[in-house]
Amino acid sequence: MKRIYLILMVSVVGLLLSACSGDGQGSFDTGEEKIIITNCETYVNTQVNDLLVKDDSATTIKIVHDVNGTKRVCVASGSAHIIREVK
Repeated sequence: MKRIYLILMVSVVGLLLSACSGDGQGSFDTGEEKIIITNCETYVNTQVNDLLVKDDSATTIKIVHDVNGTKRVCVASGSAHIIREVK
């Protein structure tokens, strides 16, 4: 079981690393975009299938659900980004 988990995690990391283009600004060759999450003065609305990524382990993310069911996120400390599929 641990071996399957390890293989799965290595595959996911490999796919994410291979999908990055050289510009570092958030475009991926696979039809995904990187959205930088800023401090909590501005929230980012999430969408279905968004992948929230902490850039370091000390990152604290604030998640807010509004009355319409929209989930919004911001970074209280550290840094993070969202990987979003471009439709």
